[in-house]
Order: sequence, then C-alpha cells, then structure tokens
Amino acid sequence: MLEAVNLRLWIRGARPRTLTTSVASVMVGAAMARLHIGQMGTCIAIHPEPASCAASRAQQSLLLGRFWPVAILCLLVALFLQIAVNYANDYSDGIRGTDAGRGADESKSGKPQRLTASGLVPAKHVLAAAVVCAGIACVCGIAAVVLAKAWWLLAVGVASLLAGWFYTGGKHPYGYAGFGELGVFLFFGLAAVLGTEYALCGTVDVGGLLGAVAAGLFSCLIMMVNNIRDIDEDREHGKHTLAVRLGEHGARILLNACCAAAWLIALLMCSTLWWPWGGVLMLSGAGVAGTLIRSVSQGWFRSALTAASFQTLLFAVVLAASVAL
Repeated sequence: MLEAVNLRLWIRGARPRTLTTSVASVMVGAAMARLHIGQMGTCIAIHPEPASCAASRAQQSLLLGRFWPVAILCLLVALFLQIAVNYANDYSDGIRGTDAGRGADESKSGKPQRLTASGLVPAKHVLAAAVVCAGIACVCGIAAVVLAKAWWLLAVGVASLLAGWFYTGGKHPYGYAGFGELGVFLFFGLAAVLGTEYALCGTVDVGGLLGAVAAGLFSCLIMMVNNIRDIDEDREHGKHTLAVRLGEHGARILLNACCAAAWLIALLMCSTLWWPWGGVLMLSGAGVAGTLIRSVSQGWFRSALTAASFQTLLFAVVLAASVAL
C-alpha cells in the first residue's frame, strides 16, 4: 500500500495534464515532416527519369525508413524533458517556499499537491528524479541526432535543458521575472515542433513554423491558467509571473487573445491541408475554448486546465489527420 501511495505521489508530481504539450508539439512537427517527405517523390512522368527525380525518391525512401524510430525518440525526449522540468520546478519552488500551502491533498486545497512542499518526499530525491529524467532525455536525444545526422540539434537540446532548470532554479530564475510563458513558447513550441520536423526531414518550412506558433500558444495557455490560479500566492512569495505583473484582469485578456490566435492558426492550417473537413473537425472542438475561457473567469481552474490540455492535443490530432487524409 505504501508503495502504491508513493507511486501516486510521483505520478502526480510529474503533472500528467501538462504533458500533452510535449506530445502535441512532437505530433505537429512529425505531421509537417511527413507532409514534406510525401511531396519529395513527386515528379513529372517522363522517360528517361531525370536524375533529380531519382535522387529525390532515394532521399524520400531514406527518410521514410527512419521516420518512426526518430519520431518515437523525439517524443521520448520531449516527454522526459518536461517531466524533468516539472520535478525541477517542484524542487526549486519547494525549497524557496513558493509552494507553501501545496502540502495538502489536492482535493482539500483545490491546488495540485507538490512533492517537496508536502514533505512526503525528501527534496534531494525530487532533484535526483529530475536529473534521472533529464539524463534519459539526453540519451534519447543523442540517439535521435545520430539517426537523423542533425548534429546542431544537440545545441537545441542543451539550451532546452538549461531553460528547464533556470525556469525556477538558480539565483535569478526567469519564471520569477515574468518570462515563463516566453520560455514555454520558445522551447515547447518553436524548438520542439521545428526540431522534430528537422530531425525527420532535414528542413523546416512555413507550415512547420505556423504549426510551431500554434503549438507554442496552446502550450502557453496551460501555464497561463496555472499562473492566474496562483496569482495571490505568487505575489505573496515574490514570484513576479506575467499574471502578477499584468494583474488578474490583464492576464485573462492575454489568455483570451492567445487562445483566439492559436485557434485561428489551427483552423487555417487544418482547413488548408484537408478542405473543408480539417476545419470542420477542428471547429467541432471549439466548445473547449469556450469552456477554458469561462472556467478561468469563474475560477474553476481544474476544469480550465483540463480544457487547455485537451485543446492542445486536439490541434495536433486534427492536424495529423488532415495531413494523412
């Protein structure tokens, strides 16, 4: 029984509802890469076949042969990196005292229980878990880079690790200065989507960039919900998140604007790729955005976080279906 309780604590500490950002970003990058690879073998049917067509088909065959191994490795990198960031955030906020009041069970406090703040898990064990998860992400990342022969992605991986730690770690964490959403947009949006696309097809394009912007905005919404929920505690502990800086009203306006922008890009992409059904499928989930905005305005943050996580994954699934169909 004790082991089961400890396992539930660790799973809760990994913050499963936030992991959709990692899955969605990799799915978006993989979908755009698959679209690009599929277009590589398109040539005019003439005889004899031009050398350029033969070369394109050979490259297409090579990329398709390693597509799924690299895609799975990219997914593992994103997942374990985010879990590492979540544990590191738990550790850093816990030892700073920012998570005071998070020691109670979620059902009683209304806010997610934290491992370090609860005192049920020693802080050094939480830090060790973050290091282990970061190590697994590194191993998977190196394997993906070797398969894809995209060596410069190692620099992106190192930058992502550093960004994850200094979000709440170090002497001057940027998450305490209001730049958390920017970090999420850059690393769980642009870097994750475009890095996946490049690893899979050796290039990035406008479609990938649009997908990265939409995925980044959807990911930011999850952090915005958390920061609006925690605005009073963060202000009390000197954590000047963007929500604290803007105030609750301003933070809600920004959340609404980012939600609208993300949905506009998502509808544009899905409709263009699979007219009109991609747009229809995306619109079928538009009620989730309404639930998100309404829940935040009424202080129902648990349902708001669920809605934010769902719409992030919805975009990735509908985009992948639009590319495939």
